Amino acid sequence: MSFALPGLAPKLWRAAAVRVRIHRVIPLPRLACSPLPFGPHSMRRALLVPIIALAAAAPLTAQRTADPRALLAEAERMEGVNDDSALKLVRQALPGLASPAARSLRARALALECSISTSSAEPAELVARAESGMGEARATGDARAFAYLRLCRGAGLDTSGEGDAAESDFEFALTEARRLNDPSLLAGVMAARGSHRYYRGDLGGALEDLNQAYAIWQRLGKDRRVRATLEAIASVYADRRVAEYDRAIEYYRQLLAADEEAHDSAGLADRLYNLGSTLEQKGDAAAALGWYRRALEVERRRRDADQVAYCERAIGIVLGKLGRAREALAWIDRALAFHQGYGDAFELAWTRLSRGVVLNRLRRPADALRELDAAGAYFQSAHVDRFLEKVHEERATALATLGDVGGAYEARTAQLALGRVLQDRLREETTSQLRVRFDTEKKDAENRALVRENALRGRALRDAARIRSLQTIVIALTTVIIAFLGYAVVRHVRSERLLRVMAMTDELTRLPNRRALLHVGAERVQAARKGAGPLSVLALDIDHFKRINDAFGHEVGDRVLHRTADACRAALRRDDVIGRTGGEEFVVVMPGADSRVAMEVAERLRLAVERVAWGGVADGLGVTVSVGAAEWAPGDDTFAALARRADDSLYRAKELGRNRTELAEVG
Repeated sequence: MSFALPGLAPKLWRAAAVRVRIHRVIPLPRLACSPLPFGPHSMRRALLVPIIALAAAAPLTAQRTADPRALLAEAERMEGVNDDSALKLVRQALPGLASPAARSLRARALALECSISTSSAEPAELVARAESGMGEARATGDARAFAYLRLCRGAGLDTSGEGDAAESDFEFALTEARRLNDPSLLAGVMAARGSHRYYRGDLGGALEDLNQAYAIWQRLGKDRRVRATLEAIASVYADRRVAEYDRAIEYYRQLLAADEEAHDSAGLADRLYNLGSTLEQKGDAAAALGWYRRALEVERRRRDADQVAYCERAIGIVLGKLGRAREALAWIDRALAFHQGYGDAFELAWTRLSRGVVLNRLRRPADALRELDAAGAYFQSAHVDRFLEKVHEERATALATLGDVGGAYEARTAQLALGRVLQDRLREETTSQLRVRFDTEKKDAENRALVRENALRGRALRDAARIRSLQTIVIALTTVIIAFLGYAVVRHVRSERLLRVMAMTDELTRLPNRRALLHVGAERVQAARKGAGPLSVLALDIDHFKRINDAFGHEVGDRVLHRTADACRAALRRDDVIGRTGGEEFVVVMPGADSRVAMEVAERLRLAVERVAWGGVADGLGVTVSVGAAEWAPGDDTFAALARRADDSLYRAKELGRNRTELAEVG
């Protein structure tokens, strides 16, 4: 029996099947935070943790003036270098910006305060602060500050589990970043959306967004943000579903060198821990132990008690894997004492499971059962299946040692049943793994193909030279080249057609994707502007889709998306076009439909989804959708403007209770 425990992920991301602690950071131009979208494991920080200091904080030597404008300028300079000082300065400046003449500066200050607070505020507080600032920015017409505050609110919503609402904020900020040509805002959106995609299991999408953020920061010369984004990318590669461990280790070592040069103890501790975690997942427990011990030394110097306990548990688990169970028990007991005093249910259950495994190795089955039963009760209630499978396995071992054959058989049966469920999920994760690896291996494959092609061509020429005259060779080669070119042209045309179809089609639902829908929408808006008749757009979103994924698994979530697409497609009019724009969101373009027709069709879609026999997908499953409708008006210059009004009405439908339709006002 192995000692392996599930969920041992890099410190920035815990395994997604368990729970991911995501740190949302919204970079602002000169009001910028690190784009790193994921934070260290720390229950004390309650999902939002302090930013990792990527550069040594410079002490303030100049005399500060009480002028609020100067305070704000100094806060902008300090932000990202010493966030605590920057936050104090902006809060000193805010009371002096209360006059009507200073409202524009006040909106800018509120955006900065919200951005910095993403590293420390509770999610609900962050959302409230962002919405208050949005009111100020809207009143002054400051579109840039408003966009940053929407992104800040999206970070709070996403961290608190409101991923559907967060996506609306992210998409709004993304549209504004492109309209305003603001590269810093665009990088911030890519970072935030990358973490959101990672949480939802879209590893390829997460990597795509983070790579975009990384490239933007490089162009802007933001070295600290480049390093922070590289950290997030490394954590994608270190995820067990991707398993590009050597690439992750390479990145972590680069970052470790930068942390040592900058004397950044917080970053150094995280990098040391992540190197240990990645090596452990790779199977090198002995090497992992050394890195964990170094991380522990740094955390002890920093006096970060919960991080010390986290390192102690990791050391105990690795010692167990190395067959040193007695030493392992002492380390895990120290971690357990902390978590019992602190009261974090997840961390306590994880540590008790670790202790139960060690006690089994020490032939103390009765003690092991007490720990395993306590841990299992929590994992059962929280639906943490990978940990629960380990609990069943260890309970079977303990019961067998005690001579309870029947109990051991039941535990083993439960383990095997849960193992089959996890195996099904693994097949889905393999798809994500292949998608991520595709980009990293594509260039190597092209190079290998080129080498093979050159070798074959050279061999053909040498063989032809031995058996034909020069004239025969020329004729033969000409014939071959013409045939090859003809074949290549045919293949190219076919491939191009196939790629065009693939590029415009959503792989899961087989509906038009976002790109295709934008193309259709732009054509329909242009036609409406020329007097072709009314035009409406519906924005549709599956209610509480994240809960469906969490409760029933991503495979059921995919089936829900597929069936929802089928139900909607069947309920639409002949000329209507529906596409999936991302996640659980769909958009319908309805030429020739005024607002009355749009609302009729929207209600028909809602009822069609509600009436689907979802019991055949999963027991206890019920699915509803919220729909927002908007009719084109002359003020809608682009399809994006029309779609945004439909999306706003969708957001209102969700606020009013979901499973309903709402019509956007014209204006």
